[in-house]
Amino acid sequence: MRFQKKLCVLAIASLFPLASALAQTPSDTRKEIDELKAQLKMLQEKLEALSNATEPAPLVQQVNRLEQRIELQQTASEASGFSGLKVNGVIEAAYKYNDSDKKHDFSASAGNGVGEFAMLQITKESQDGQGVDWTLRLMPGGDPQVHEASLSIPLNKDNRIIAGLIPDFQGYEMVFANANATLGNQFITHNALYDLAGATVYTGMGMSHTLNGGKVALKWLVGNVDKGADTSLDANGNPVVYTVAMDPNDLTKDLSFSTWSSSASTVALAYRLDYYPDETTYIGVSGLHGSNNRNFNIMAVDGGVTRGDWQYNGQLTLGEMQRAAANGGTAQWAGVSAFVSYKIVPRLQLMARADYIQNSNNGGGTYYDNGGTFGNGLGPERDSTGTVIALDADTGYATTGANLTRLSLGTNYQINANTQWKTEYRLDQSTGYNFLLDDGTYSKTKNSLGTSLVLSF
Repeated sequence: MRFQKKLCVLAIASLFPLASALAQTPSDTRKEIDELKAQLKMLQEKLEALSNATEPAPLVQQVNRLEQRIELQQTASEASGFSGLKVNGVIEAAYKYNDSDKKHDFSASAGNGVGEFAMLQITKESQDGQGVDWTLRLMPGGDPQVHEASLSIPLNKDNRIIAGLIPDFQGYEMVFANANATLGNQFITHNALYDLAGATVYTGMGMSHTLNGGKVALKWLVGNVDKGADTSLDANGNPVVYTVAMDPNDLTKDLSFSTWSSSASTVALAYRLDYYPDETTYIGVSGLHGSNNRNFNIMAVDGGVTRGDWQYNGQLTLGEMQRAAANGGTAQWAGVSAFVSYKIVPRLQLMARADYIQNSNNGGGTYYDNGGTFGNGLGPERDSTGTVIALDADTGYATTGANLTRLSLGTNYQINANTQWKTEYRLDQSTGYNFLLDDGTYSKTKNSLGTSLVLSF
């Protein structure tokens, strides 16, 4: 307001020399001066009236008050521990049916088949601004129910220490049902390599690195892997054994074998290297090597490309695991998975996925299917009566494992920004009669149907 007063006075004062320069006679000049004095008097009266009115608070004072309120809110947030805290999650409710057990299932269990689950993720950044953060991810009904409990500590802008409970990072699919082109799972079920040929979770420590301006990312850790799988002792504290057969030449001689020697924790090295040539393409190479109890080696290559309405993903996995085959030898497997989708409209995505696991050596066996679990299409190859086809004449153990093919077709409809509606049909095909039906007969095929609603927040 004071600035406005000064501006008015200066404007009026500047009229005096102009009036003098234009005056023709002294009488004209005097007349103009009198008129200007009258105008100046009127302006002064108006300015005095404005001065008597209450002036609004200056802008600076308003800004200071706002800053004080923000600081108070930040202080309260830090004191309560909510600063840098983020909470998100997903719930998937599904209906499932397959022609093996013929159950119409709305259950709340998670697993390797069609199903639903919930996930709650809490992330926290450090309050001191040093970039330390931690993640807690809970999956009620899942295995394990605590899916991640990890921390990340920066050494500099490109290198961080990672530690804690960390999910397996092989392959192009992740456990989450709220999928997008680079995170989660577009289908209801997972591909066969995710279900049967790889690890689930690590407990250890390592580092992550960002290279080449962000185009290359590397992470690695050393720790235990799937500690629950190391519990190979029975109720009496003895190693779990397979009682598959007796020696055909001496029926008093038991040829059963132990899967591994003890319940000691397996120690493993896990790593993953990703290359991002552009914003829509990636290629990843990963490995997992374990010893001390279970001895295994798994290598995988996966990648993805998104071009307009099309999305492509692929994965190739090779693995071996000692004393995990049906005949007590080394299980060896090779698998491939391919995914393609097309958005016919922005909200509706059509999807197809094909998987194959070659599993014939030593009677069959993969990382998940140790020794030939019956019912998932793997294990020793069987005939239509469920009898193992090929047995070693000396040991009585299976020599040939069944191979598995999966074909999945489905849709993913984006109802709104937070909700997806999925449908899926899946055909599992085994080279043996390795699917037990509800009527006690055996089949080479298994058909599954499912639909689900996925809500993210």
